[in-house]
Amino acid sequence: MKILETKHFEEILKLFPQLSEFVVKEEDIRFYHEKDKDNNFYQVFGTHFTLEQLNGFIKKYLIDNVRNNLKQSQEPSKLCINVRRGDFYEKGNSSIYGYDQIGFIRHVFEVHLSSSYFQNIKIVSDNMMWCRQELQFLKKYTAELTFPDFQNPVTDSFLEVINSEELILSNSTFSFWAAYISNYMYENTQQTYCPIFGSRKIKNTDLYQTNPNWNIISDFNFNQF
Repeated sequence: MKILETKHFEEILKLFPQLSEFVVKEEDIRFYHEKDKDNNFYQVFGTHFTLEQLNGFIKKYLIDNVRNNLKQSQEPSKLCINVRRGDFYEKGNSSIYGYDQIGFIRHVFEVHLSSSYFQNIKIVSDNMMWCRQELQFLKKYTAELTFPDFQNPVTDSFLEVINSEELILSNSTFSFWAAYISNYMYENTQQTYCPIFGSRKIKNTDLYQTNPNWNIISDFNFNQF
């Protein structure tokens, strides 16, 4: 099975050129090619793939490129928080994907990390201006709060999330895949915090891509935003 290449693939394929074997250009599609009519994303953890299969895929296609692109002197962050804004909060999409992100992050610290103080916390987002304005309260939980800017926003931010000892995720596949790889590198599955909420497009709004060994945050009101 292959997926149709779009403009969004360009940066990812530069970082992971081996993935090109799973991608097809539109001009190479022929009428006789069999097409998947199920409209299925095949993302259900434990159903469409096992942890063993996931780690095998990471080992074969991803991990070498990650390690080669991380600077040798670059120590992992103590905690990285990935905040998905962008199209999730534009054009009415917040009614589908949105939740109170500030309240959620506060909740994670106050309830699940109440005794923690981090040497450093890095924020990675597709809207760093919003994060700089809204997340300054995190300074009380760390000696160093940073909002790094990236030369290549997609790949550099992806690597930054991967390269962390602990993670707080968003309801985004960008977050999940960074966490999968980070878990493989640092064995930090139990130091990964993820909202249970995914989308209001489906009757059951719970995420289905999550590793069951993550800290799945379900004790927060995701309908208040």
